[in-house]
Formats: sequence, structure tokens, C-alpha cells
Amino acid sequence: MPDGIEDEVAVEPAFEGPPEHFGLRWGPPRIVVTRRGERQLSRAAAPTRAFERAWSLATDELSEAGYAWERGSALFWERRDLDRDALQSLIDSLPERAAQAQVEAARLEEERRERQAREEAERTERDRLYIEAARVAARVSLRDRRWSWGKAVLIDEAEGLLARPDLDRADAVRLLDLVDQAARNVARSEQRTAALHKPEMGRAEDPEIQAAALAGVRHITGFDADWALLQNGVGWSKSTTCDGHVLAGLDRLTVEQTSHALRLLRVHQRQLPNRLLLQIFSPRPPGQAALSLSPAA
Repeated sequence: MPDGIEDEVAVEPAFEGPPEHFGLRWGPPRIVVTRRGERQLSRAAAPTRAFERAWSLATDELSEAGYAWERGSALFWERRDLDRDALQSLIDSLPERAAQAQVEAARLEEERRERQAREEAERTERDRLYIEAARVAARVSLRDRRWSWGKAVLIDEAEGLLARPDLDRADAVRLLDLVDQAARNVARSEQRTAALHKPEMGRAEDPEIQAAALAGVRHITGFDADWALLQNGVGWSKSTTCDGHVLAGLDRLTVEQTSHALRLLRVHQRQLPNRLLLQIFSPRPPGQAALSLSPAA
């Protein structure tokens, strides 16, 4: 070897220990061989709030620098070529990141509050419309088809709810349930009166009897001012009022509907005027027309 020339031996930089940031108290380090090379591992058993905040702001960058947070401990995997200037620049940028994060958090919170207020306003409006629809439905049903409610206690309940200025959605649901019950009563009557009552079939096939039966149910309905809520011998009874009102509201009666009208009128025939009673129920020879309801007859 020529004089004055010594062997050049590559000397690896020494580990300097974990950076003194975030107020972490590091325990004794130990050398660990990883698949990425030799590392000096330091552990701080109690991460500080400063570290937790920094970790939330720059997780990826701190992890790349060697920091880790595992099982409640802060770790630092120091490598020999650690760029401490770059790490310092990262640390110096954290206050600005924190300020930006605070601004962003405030913006998101404001958006959340605005969205919550908007959703609350929309929900309030939906409830208002729902409650108003329930009020209208109940008023119309009680006005036009009070007879279909069947029980005075249900009518009293509905009117009590309608009288409340502070009606809420639960009350409106109950109100609509009462309206639906009345509507189902009508539907059952419509279904019942659409089926043939065979004992009255022969008489019900006569068109003049059909007209007279319609006049008869309308006559009794006209006296049913209490909708069968009172037992006074006037108008329909509780068991016939819904069918009677349904039939009286029709423009004309089919054979099936007439057969049911005749069934009801037999129960209440004492309320029919004599002329109408004879028109509907007087016996007559086969082929003879029923008494006419026309004034000219």
C-alpha cells in the first residue's frame, strides 16, 4: 500500500436517541433488527396530550419519521439516517395545522348545525301538514258520515282531539285511526249490502220496488238525526244505521242492495208512511205492478 494512504472504512452514523419533542419521557432504548434494517427502539409508557394532538394532525408523517402509538405507549423507531431537520420542520408546522384543523372543525360544526336546523324545520313542517290533514279528515268524516263512527265515545274522543290547539303527531295518528275505523265501517256496509239477501230476492227484482225501497231508506235516514246514538225509536238502530245511511246515499239500488234495503225496512216499517209501506210490502197478484209513487197515480 502506498505511503500516506490509509484504508477507507465506512462508518455508520451512531444512533442519537429519540427527539426531545412533545414532553415524552423515554425509557432505555434497545437495538432491534427489522426487515427494514437495524433500528433503535425507544418507548414512552405514557403518551402526552401534546403527542396525542400531534399524532391526530400528522399521523402519516410522524409514522414515516419513526413514531408509533401502540398499546397505549408512544414508540420511536430510530434509524441511523434520520433527517432531524425534516422532522423539526414537521414539528414546526403543527401549530399551523392545528389552527387549520380548528377552522375546519368549526366549519363542519356549523354545517352540522345548519343541517340539523334544516332537518328539524322540515320535520316540523311535515308534522304540521300531517296534523292538519288529520284535522281535515276527521272534520269531514264527522260532518258527512258521523253515522259511520258507531260509538258516541269515539266521536267524543275525536272532538276532544280536534279542540286541542296543541295537537301533536301522536294525537294526529290517533285521529286518523278513528277516521279509518269509521271508513272501515262504511266499507263493511258496502260489502254487506252488495250481497244478495235471498228471502227478499223476488220482490227486489221489481224496478218499482227498487225505487220505493230507496225512498224508504232515505225517509228513515232523514229522521236519524242522532245517528242511532240514542234509543228513541226514531231513525235507524245501532245495528242498521251504517247500512241504512250507505243505501240512502246511493243514486239507485241494485237487486242485491234492494234486498238488503227491504230487510232493513221490515225492521223499521212502523216509521214508513202508509203509502210507502203499501208500495213496498203490500201483497199483490203475480204480474200486477206495485203502487206508483207518482202524485198522478
